[in-house]
Amino acid sequence: MKEFFSLLWRTKKVAFIGLVVLIFFVVVAIFADAIAPQKMENGMLKSSLINAMKPPSIEHPLGTDAMGRDLLSYMVYGARTSVILGITCTILSTVISVIIGVASAVIGGKFDLLLQRFIDAWQCIPGMLIMLILMSIMGAGMVQMIIVLSIPSGIGGSRMIRSAAISVKDSGYCKMSRMMGGKNVWRMVHHVVPNIMPLVLMNLANSLGGTIMMEATLNFLGFGVNINTPSWGYLLTSQGRSKMYTAPWIGLAPGLAITIMVFAAAMFGDGVRDVLDPRLKGGMGSFSLKKIRKVADRYAAEHGMKEANG
Repeated sequence: MKEFFSLLWRTKKVAFIGLVVLIFFVVVAIFADAIAPQKMENGMLKSSLINAMKPPSIEHPLGTDAMGRDLLSYMVYGARTSVILGITCTILSTVISVIIGVASAVIGGKFDLLLQRFIDAWQCIPGMLIMLILMSIMGAGMVQMIIVLSIPSGIGGSRMIRSAAISVKDSGYCKMSRMMGGKNVWRMVHHVVPNIMPLVLMNLANSLGGTIMMEATLNFLGFGVNINTPSWGYLLTSQGRSKMYTAPWIGLAPGLAITIMVFAAAMFGDGVRDVLDPRLKGGMGSFSLKKIRKVADRYAAEHGMKEANG
């Protein structure tokens, strides 16, 4: 693990900075009670209509919302919602994708055929429509959001895991394990999953940003967490949109927070992909820009000498 982070820092500094930003949000979410200037009472931030819609100042660095709540405190507690949902949903959806994809590839036969046709039919339905239907049935809440965000994305992401698992299943050592009596579960756990783990980690890192965006989208549409739970997406839809012209700082704070977190997750995912996949290295092979220039200069010099001697 130490070597991985060292390689990430040496080769993909932007991805490493993205990881630092994500860690910062995690720390803010964990220690929200100690960081927030205004503490929550009975699960709610104290409101004061006297201080409603005040612009940023020394007392309120990010201003206040229409209910007089300190926006900095709201953003700190809102990070807890986004971080918990983002990380939990990403891990759960990846686990679902691995279970479905690996089982479909290793078992094969009619099981694989029926399961893949079900996934084909599932992917024909718009994902947002499925989420809105499930949220309208289950209601608002943190647990409901985790279920709704994890299961659909886990089913859809299993197709890529299955493709990688099939290539491992057809390898010589996996066939030898089956000939020696190894059961399907044994081959999944001891042969297939360890050999596709780089792909799983890349999928995990790349899907984090999309999960955070979907959480904010559902909150924006009014199908997210409870209204008393601080959430960046809910703040955007409840006050940020209606107070866009009179108090723009209300929508600016959660919008920037969501943008920074999604961008950091995307950069970290790209870096993990480039580090773990030796065929990529940022799309430039093993050459950096300086090396490319040196090779080009050497080729030009040698080509010029041949022309002069010829």
